[in-house]
Amino acid sequence: MARPRIGAERREEILVAFEACVARKGLAKTTLVDVAEQAGQPRPLVRYFIGNRDAMVTALIDRLLERGEAQFRRLPIGSTAEQAIDFVLDQVFADETANIVIMELWHLSLRDASLRARLAAIYERVILEIAALIDGPHPHDRAFCAVALALGAAFFRHLGLAVPNPANVHGASHRLLRSDFSAADRILSA
Repeated sequence: MARPRIGAERREEILVAFEACVARKGLAKTTLVDVAEQAGQPRPLVRYFIGNRDAMVTALIDRLLERGEAQFRRLPIGSTAEQAIDFVLDQVFADETANIVIMELWHLSLRDASLRARLAAIYERVILEIAALIDGPHPHDRAFCAVALALGAAFFRHLGLAVPNPANVHGASHRLLRSDFSAADRILSA
């Protein structure tokens, strides 16, 4: 049996390779052979350290969760809602490879209720983190809208649609979060 440190390193190498393959080929077309070649490891070693394809998908989701949580830990304590939304727009949804992998997972989640529940839990955690920073009425609804804007912007970037003025996206997100944005309050209260 491999030493724990070596095992953890190999597992990480394999997950990095799996993420790269999914970003390049898509989840449906990525095989264990592809991952083994990308990782520079024999296929049996990939199965030994990760397991089958389902186990690899689960490990990839866990890796994305850990990365997201690590990003949120870098958000300074006492951050404002505005700082949080800038953080989400500029860092959390700025990783193109992670965005592509998440989009692949969304597609798979259309047919997999367990995966759908895990993805929902990921985004609910992001929304709750931001909602905790928002003063005023309807913090969860406002955080939901802000995350939806960030997510939409990331998806549009993937499609090749660039926003002419990124500051406008930031500004719209900030207005959604401000407690004095009375038009949003009227819409959310309806």
